[in-house]
Amino acid sequence: MYSYRSPAIGDLAAQLKRGPRRLRLKQLHAIEFLLSVIEPDRHYPYEFIMHTLTGYRRPPGSGQASAESALLHSEAIRGDLITLAEDISAEACLSAERWVGVLYSVRDLSQRFDVSTKTIFRWHRRGLVGWRFRFADRRTRLAFPERSVRRFVAENAELVHRGSSFSQLTPSERLAIIARAKVLAEAGGQTVNAVAKRISVETGRAVETIRLILKAYDESHAGAGIFNRSKLCVAVDDDRLRIWEAYADGATVEALARRFERPVQSIYRTITEMRARELKARTIEFVFSEEFAQAEADAAILRDPALANPTVPALAERRIPPDLPPYLRQLFRVPLLTPAGEVALFRKLNYLRYRADQLRRRIDAENTTARELDRIEALLDESAAVKNQIVQANLRLVVSIAKRHVSPTQDFWELVSDGNVSLMRAVDKFDFTRGFKFSTYASWAIMKNFARSLPEQGRQRERLISGREELLDRVASPPAEEFENEHLPAVRASVERMLAALDERERVILRQRYGLDSYGEPQTLEQIGRRLGVSKERVRQLEARAMSRLRTDFQAEWAQLLGRV
Repeated sequence: MYSYRSPAIGDLAAQLKRGPRRLRLKQLHAIEFLLSVIEPDRHYPYEFIMHTLTGYRRPPGSGQASAESALLHSEAIRGDLITLAEDISAEACLSAERWVGVLYSVRDLSQRFDVSTKTIFRWHRRGLVGWRFRFADRRTRLAFPERSVRRFVAENAELVHRGSSFSQLTPSERLAIIARAKVLAEAGGQTVNAVAKRISVETGRAVETIRLILKAYDESHAGAGIFNRSKLCVAVDDDRLRIWEAYADGATVEALARRFERPVQSIYRTITEMRARELKARTIEFVFSEEFAQAEADAAILRDPALANPTVPALAERRIPPDLPPYLRQLFRVPLLTPAGEVALFRKLNYLRYRADQLRRRIDAENTTARELDRIEALLDESAAVKNQIVQANLRLVVSIAKRHVSPTQDFWELVSDGNVSLMRAVDKFDFTRGFKFSTYASWAIMKNFARSLPEQGRQRERLISGREELLDRVASPPAEEFENEHLPAVRASVERMLAALDERERVILRQRYGLDSYGEPQTLEQIGRRLGVSKERVRQLEARAMSRLRTDFQAEWAQLLGRV
């Protein structure tokens, strides 16, 4: 039941428990004596421990040379003696009702010294001896005799005083800690532990005390605390958040003004503020270069001659094999990048993000203007277009690597899709300033992802094998692509007419989300968000708003497309 760091003391404990029970109290007092005389960072012979507890000294020349004759470190002895006190007292069946003197439970001591129960257990490990007593409910629990408590307090006065001072916080001090934590959290990039450590240095309070105060505050303010609130830094029941969410879902400003009984200008100000908060909370990743901070960076980077024609010129139109799938046929038409064009595009991509991040850092959510926010979003949109150009030019690389990793148990298109995601991540992480080719870095990133994901996919397939795949292949209907839909041209024309009523970004999102572009492959919210430089939640909001507009403006066409008329 009890474990000992020293095997010798563990053996001694077994011998003591086999001895007369009338000696237990004497042995417990001997343990307290040992704890009072043992000094830190010292070594003591086992013979000393055994003689103090039992009064027995092995005669010289007895010939029992073993591990027991080795020196034991004081920290190991202290921990084992505390365990030994619990072990012996539990076996002695000491009655709390018959005990002459005061006994303290862990909670009693925490209230007496105004500390947490965790602090009492820390003191217990430091030498506050506790014994196991049998209480009236016939259960054995840890308790601390008054004598042991007085001895520990006398020997560790500074430790006890420091522990008590850490927990004696007035309400005003707690409020000051919470207010300081809010300031540090709103500055961004700091975890609960980091904030607690910083406030601990500033106030002289224990880190654990600060962390527990912040945790309790967040638990009592669900969704609106310090570290559990939304990234927009507003409470979940704030009208500003409701207005912003409704606006993102497609509600008009006039409708919001009527719903919340506010002037139209107030709604516009709220929307602008929430846009600013969303941009302020966004993390814009880029690879920094010293040239970004130079005065002529705009002219040198954005008007680089290599950007005029960054692709390899086509000497002659390549013959595309007729039996290729549409996706691969499209890749044949996308030109590759020249070395100079590749570097120029990566410089432009990261410089645009750098400029957007500089403007984002200067945002004052309550005083910014829509024009300033439009400028930041325009830079992000332009950087997303540059990223898309780089990705498109390197999609053939993914196909080439996927061919080398495909197997009878692997789906080729799943590999391509997985590799495309790795390619987009590689574009974000590639350091163009080091002079390497992007294809080298991207190949390494894609193959590393395959090496990690393919074995896991294989294990999942093995768990899902049912033995009925052959039967399913026999009874499955022919794929829908084998049937020619005579109404497809009319449907496409209707869809294009509906999409024309949306703005450019909404059209791009719907085309990529539902596979309406030339690739014909639906994209996930995360993939579209990376391509546009926004979060997947923002993509979802824009998609919902666009669909709502289409339902409202083209109700008849919408019903016809869904087969309702």
